[in-house]
Amino acid sequence: MQSDWGGAVVEMPTRIEKLQAHAGHLLDAFIQLRERYALLEPMLFNQDVASARGSGPQARGFRILKNSLFLSCAQDIAKLLTDRYETTPSIGNLIRALADDALRAELKDQFAQRRTVHVEKENDPEILEVLRKWELLEEVGRREQFDALHLEATRLWARLSTSPLVNGFRTIRDTVTAHTEVRFVADKYQLVDVATLGIKWGDLRVVIKDMQRLVELLGQLIRTAGFAWEVLDAQLEKASSGFWGQPRA
Repeated sequence: MQSDWGGAVVEMPTRIEKLQAHAGHLLDAFIQLRERYALLEPMLFNQDVASARGSGPQARGFRILKNSLFLSCAQDIAKLLTDRYETTPSIGNLIRALADDALRAELKDQFAQRRTVHVEKENDPEILEVLRKWELLEEVGRREQFDALHLEATRLWARLSTSPLVNGFRTIRDTVTAHTEVRFVADKYQLVDVATLGIKWGDLRVVIKDMQRLVELLGQLIRTAGFAWEVLDAQLEKASSGFWGQPRA
């Protein structure tokens, strides 16, 4: 599909290209969530950090920063998991897009029909024939791999999207961070108490871990691309320990 814009012909992105762009933006946004959580985690679980920075003249600032980072992470979790706006690169939107059989079949073809450099550059007819037969076997295996990855993604999404934890994070986003909601309790209005939502500090780590696997799966299914999570882990460890001035527990 093409469109005229200022005399130039512009090629409009296909649905696959839009989906791939959203998957890329999702990865970027999730990395930002990981960055925030990397600074927050030592405040929650490193006793040396809590003792050194969370008492005395720094105590109030430490508490403000901890709560702000927690609420920011909670808001990101809700947004990246459950937002339904068409322009939002959320996990839920991408999972729902993959429910389209025709779209998924196109993505499976893209995933399966990758060609190796050896096949592209080989000139010897006999060797090329052997490599082509090998590629056909590899393609069958990649189609099976695609289906297995999609099944894992849908099952993980089904479990995570209905989790009380995710509902709690969504409530934080909708009533505490996006809007300062008050409720009428015992003849007076009170701000929503996060503690009543059943969310604990450690729940962030649990949900982020599941989200990372979903982001990884969607990257493979939609973009046929992996990500060097170990490198990111090392970078965030260095940034966090550098900020707090000591290794994390």
